[in-house]
Amino acid sequence: MARPEELLRMARGPQTPQERIWWDRYSHEKLDAWRFVCDEPADVCARAISRQKPSGLLDEVEQRAATEGGVFKAFLDQVHTVPAWVDFEAMELGRRVLMRHGTLQGLVLLCSSLVEGYAFAKPSQVLVQTGRLQRDVSRRIYETGQFLHNMVGPDGLRPGGVGHRTILEVRLLHAAVRHYLDKHPGRYPEEKFQRPINQEDMAGTVLEFDFMVVRGLKLLGLDLTEEERVGVHYFWRYAGWLLGVDERLLTVSYQEQEILALQLHSHGYSPTPEGAQLARALLRDMSNKPPFMMPEKVLHTISRYLIGDDLADQFGIRNWMPVEGAIHLARTGIRISTIGLRLLPEAGQRQLERAAHALGARTLRQGLGSDPATWGFRSMA
Repeated sequence: MARPEELLRMARGPQTPQERIWWDRYSHEKLDAWRFVCDEPADVCARAISRQKPSGLLDEVEQRAATEGGVFKAFLDQVHTVPAWVDFEAMELGRRVLMRHGTLQGLVLLCSSLVEGYAFAKPSQVLVQTGRLQRDVSRRIYETGQFLHNMVGPDGLRPGGVGHRTILEVRLLHAAVRHYLDKHPGRYPEEKFQRPINQEDMAGTVLEFDFMVVRGLKLLGLDLTEEERVGVHYFWRYAGWLLGVDERLLTVSYQEQEILALQLHSHGYSPTPEGAQLARALLRDMSNKPPFMMPEKVLHTISRYLIGDDLADQFGIRNWMPVEGAIHLARTGIRISTIGLRLLPEAGQRQLERAAHALGARTLRQGLGSDPATWGFRSMA
């Protein structure tokens, strides 16, 4: 996860009293404890049902909440009760920024966030043992794209909206995976890797979609304003809460989030051959596919540029020199277009955001097929 400048930041340690508080809050000792904590409200539901398809899980929870109440009603009551710190109007800018730059965000996720996530051996073992990214890799990536697309749709994360439902489907799917691995203890050595999809893992997942995406966008020439950066962090803070992350691991500012990212890196970073295999399979299977339509060599070069040479060397992600020059030209173009976008009147910006979202929907239909019943999630914003 950490680039050279971030490794220097870790070596310097906390620089202010506030940073010392954050550094202690996310100490290795405390992160160790989070590896044994999961998401009990979702887990008790998963243990009581047998479906594995994400939309089927939420449907059954809703049906049984209406007929039985109990743990199912308790789960729905929790996720439909909006925390006092949530202000949907204040969250709106973050949603719009993510919708506006959906395609570029997708490229960063593909070539940076997801690849770097495989450098953490413990959460990667869940993917290895369940086979979710060894089989039909591109389909799983499009499902991740649908998850993000639904979240930034017109309703955003408001309860009852498509984005809200999709997050709950993912949360219940995580619980179902834990239940599956608990029933097959030989598949996942918990004494070595602790609980699967635990609180530390989930906090790291939020960082992949927020901190690491913003970092990647900046490397590609898109530097968010302070207001935009705050908005994106706020949006993902609530998304993390809906995903089941404990509030004590939900940072209250993006400055605090940077400290959490550094501590998670120093605590869990351990590239393995399995992680390298997953990373290369990801880039191979997404080559020449929409929306990027890029050859594998190009994806490798972009990934190497975003993740840095050290991890790229360990993962066997190679460089193709002509593309490296094109990346630097693209950065200039992205920077110029961003300035032009900010000069547009509000109506023009919203029109571009709607167009970007519509393009995302078309891409997902290409990747997932036109039959909604075959999608990872039942609805699309």
